Amino acid sequence: HNLFKENIHMKIIDLLHQRPTLSFEIFPPKKHDGDISSIYSTIDELSKLKPDFISVTYGAGGSTTENTVEIASKIKNEYGIEAVAHLSCIDATPEQLIRIIDSLKANNIENILALRGDYPKGYDPINAPHYYKYASELNEFISKNYPDTFCLSGACYPEVHQDAVSLEKDLQALKKKVDAGAKYLITQIFFDNNYYYRLVREARIRGINVPIIAGIMPATNSKSLLNIAKLSGCNIPYNLSASIERFKNNPQAMKEVGMNYATNQIIDLITNGVDGIHLYTMNKPEIVHEILKRTNNILAEFKND
Repeated sequence: HNLFKENIHMKIIDLLHQRPTLSFEIFPPKKHDGDISSIYSTIDELSKLKPDFISVTYGAGGSTTENTVEIASKIKNEYGIEAVAHLSCIDATPEQLIRIIDSLKANNIENILALRGDYPKGYDPINAPHYYKYASELNEFISKNYPDTFCLSGACYPEVHQDAVSLEKDLQALKKKVDAGAKYLITQIFFDNNYYYRLVREARIRGINVPIIAGIMPATNSKSLLNIAKLSGCNIPYNLSASIERFKNNPQAMKEVGMNYATNQIIDLITNGVDGIHLYTMNKPEIVHEILKRTNNILAEFKND
C-alpha cells in the first residue's frame, strides 16, 4: 500500500451531492484474543471493488471502540478509501466521546455515523451513564464541540424503529436527527423495497430532504437471516421466506437465493432513483463481488447518474 497517499479530504455529503454512492459496511472481528488482523484481507478484497466509502461498526460498551478507530484509519490512510466510523452514545460519558472523536480527527477521519446504539449486555439502566438518550443529542454534542469538522450521518428505519409507537413518531425523531446535523441517512436492512419508498416519500413530505441511502443485506444464511430479522424487526416477504424454507439445509443454494434476492432489490432501487446503495457485507467480500458482478453495467450507469 502506498502509505502516504495525499490525504484527500472528502465529506460523504459532498459526494452525494454529485451522484449516488455505492458503499460497504464491515464490523471489527469479535476475537477473544483481541486480534483483528483477519479484517484486513476482507478490506483488501472490498477495496478492489472501488466503493465510495466503507463504514465500520462500533462495539457496544467500548469493547472494540479502539478497533473501530484503528480499522477506519487503515481504510482511509492506507487504502485511500473514505471511511465512516460508527459512534454510539447510549452508555458513553462526554469524556469518553471526546477521547474517541479526538482520535478519529487525529486519524483524518471526517465522517461519523452517529447512533444511539444498542443497550450493551448487562446494561444497568439505573447506574449507567445517562448523558445521551438519542442520536440527535450525539449530533448536537459533536457539532457544538467540533464545528465544521465532521460530516455526520444517521440511521433510519423503513419499517419503523422498534421503540417508536408509530411511523409518525419515528419520522419526528428522524427530523430531529437531521435538524441536529445528520447530512444523510442510511437505512436499516429491509427486504421489501416498498418500505424504503414509503420512508422516502413520507420523509420528504415532512421536510427531511437529505439523501437516504438504502442499506441492503444479502440473505445468504438462513439462520443468521432469521435472527437479524427478529432483532431489527424487519419483514421477510413471502417469496424470500418460501425460498429459505425450501433451501435452508443447502448452504450453497441459500447463497444463490440471497445473492439473487439482493441483486433484484438493488436493480429495482436503482431503477427508481435511490440516493445510494450501502451493502451490509457481514465481512464476506466474495458475496459482494458476486452481486456487483451481476449488476456491473447497472452500477456503472448508476454512478454516472
